[in-house]
Amino acid sequence: MRAGVPGRWALAMAGSSLVGACAGASGSAGVSGAGEPEQAVFAAELGVDLTTMERIPAGLYMQDLRMGDGFTAQRSSLVAVRYVGYLPDGTVFDATGQGEPFQFRLGANEVVRGWNLGIPGMRVGGIRRLVVGPRLGYGSRGRGRVPPNTTMIFDVQLVDVR
Repeated sequence: MRAGVPGRWALAMAGSSLVGACAGASGSAGVSGAGEPEQAVFAAELGVDLTTMERIPAGLYMQDLRMGDGFTAQRSSLVAVRYVGYLPDGTVFDATGQGEPFQFRLGANEVVRGWNLGIPGMRVGGIRRLVVGPRLGYGSRGRGRVPPNTTMIFDVQLVDVR
């Protein structure tokens, strides 16, 4: 894990007012993450280096920032997570904050496909970085503060598995 990331994690988690912000951008102007992850230009403070991350065939990049030691998330598990979502330029577009964690069932199409592929195998207490290209994210439509065809970076902490 790159120095400086834990402080950014805490800052973003404290900024719960960002949760659900939907100031929709209609294009990818000003965002250097248009296209697949390999084409994105990542802000230095994110510490994203695709060459050090595991890439699965679907095009998702994953890196464990902290290994957990609790129960393991599996397809169809009900999971609770805390997360921060970044655009490649370092802008936080979504975060869970300090309230209740975000809960969903893996594999039930309740979240972007990149999460359904990237969270199984995590153990409770772990933090994993996911670099999700548009094909596994919001695609050509975009959503909220995520412009169309944009790569997203998520730092996801697994809080509970049922």
